[in-house]
Amino acid sequence: MWRVLLLTAVLVAVLPVPTASATRCGADVPGLVTSSVDVGDVQLHVAVGGPEQAPAVLLLHGFPETWRTWRTVALDLAADHRVVVPDLRGAGCSDPGPVVDPDAATLAGDLAELATRLRLAPAVVVGHDMGAMPAYAWAHARPDQVRHLVLSGGGVPGRGLEELAPPHVAAFAAAPRGRLAAEVAGREREVLARFVGDPAVVASGSLDDAVRAYSAPGRYDAAMGRYRALPRDAARNRDAGPLAVPATALEGGAPGISAATLPGADVVVVPGAGHYLQEDRPHGTAAAIRSIAHR
Repeated sequence: MWRVLLLTAVLVAVLPVPTASATRCGADVPGLVTSSVDVGDVQLHVAVGGPEQAPAVLLLHGFPETWRTWRTVALDLAADHRVVVPDLRGAGCSDPGPVVDPDAATLAGDLAELATRLRLAPAVVVGHDMGAMPAYAWAHARPDQVRHLVLSGGGVPGRGLEELAPPHVAAFAAAPRGRLAAEVAGREREVLARFVGDPAVVASGSLDDAVRAYSAPGRYDAAMGRYRALPRDAARNRDAGPLAVPATALEGGAPGISAATLPGADVVVVPGAGHYLQEDRPHGTAAAIRSIAHR
């Protein structure tokens, strides 16, 4: 009996015990190193891969996603690029911070500070879905840090997005704070599976990642806060001048809202992909981003 007790004590001492944070963040992805980076009033959870001196690519997720939606694309690009994939403020394992309903400019400030802290050269920045808004805001505010803007499945508020976006965008933006989170509580898997509606997202494990992340206290409403901030994003964009960096709309299937809200941008289509092109055709998406980065 004493041998059993001794063995149990040894195992408890040497085996790591997953914390709530570690559980919410998901398993490590071999080839990518995750860490927490202080960018001011929040800590961003960031995955990094590839040679340190290689050209930089930043991949920004949308909703209901975390950085992990990009993991296969990131591993592909890491062969010859420095790939940085953050959880945006309030998503995944990044802090929500003190700002209520942060706008795209706030998230862009986080990204600018992240690039400074990681000493990144001007980067190709890819924003998917709701990640398109901070990507655009960052490129507009800091063209010295963004050498090429790529939007995928997301558009620019104040530049036509309002007329083209799916109905849920306006509904989420108009809902009072906390209401949708209360309605979803306890049904996150059911609601998010129906919202995504893409078998590839389920098969890849990204739906599990989303349920784990957005079931955490306060996180679903934090995501809705980004939609509530869209009118402020639109007002800022309408008052802003033209974009000073090259831009590409990276589309799954036919050109959509990214191309429509980025007049003059190049359009690159990933054959066989839908809205979640990074899940539907990850290697085709990586090849498209690589071709843009090599321009």
